[in-house]
Amino acid sequence: MNRFWNKKIDRKQRDTGVEMEQQHVLSDEEKHSYRYFLEYKFIPDLVAGVSKGKISPESILHTEGWEDFLKKCVDANFFFEWDDLRCDGIKINDTYVMALYFFPKPQQVPDAAYGAVLINTTTNHTVYYTLEYSFDGEWVLGSTNQTKHLNYGKFENPDLKNFIDWVVKRAKETAPVSKTAFSKEDE
Repeated sequence: MNRFWNKKIDRKQRDTGVEMEQQHVLSDEEKHSYRYFLEYKFIPDLVAGVSKGKISPESILHTEGWEDFLKKCVDANFFFEWDDLRCDGIKINDTYVMALYFFPKPQQVPDAAYGAVLINTTTNHTVYYTLEYSFDGEWVLGSTNQTKHLNYGKFENPDLKNFIDWVVKRAKETAPVSKTAFSKEDE
């Protein structure tokens, strides 16, 4: 019975004279270039917008509108594994919060497994860190802004907890030092 319907449907499709428009099938390289754009251009642009006060820090947590925006403003074929992208907000202390991105599983160099935007809530200064897949199955830590990419070197034990701990340590290293002014009477 299935053969009968398949032959009937196939014949009807051929007999209609209507040509089916072929959709462009993206190559792995094209998919990678879109992923690279999102991880190393789009997010750093958002981070710069937060630092400049043009974008609210909360807006970088809301990834659900990114697909429509990128398809409208960058390329209608923009491809990303949107169901595998997640972002969580983490309060580190009274000064720092983190937007933690969970990216789809890295397929090639330099895909990122995780991204973290460290935000100083008093100054809106932001820094974007990534845990990146590298050559020979190694992992490296990086930081990207609109103009450059820094590499912090190989990262041992590249899991989520260690990545978060590394970013939190960076926050503590860059935390403002409080200075207490003493009056002459107190000396």
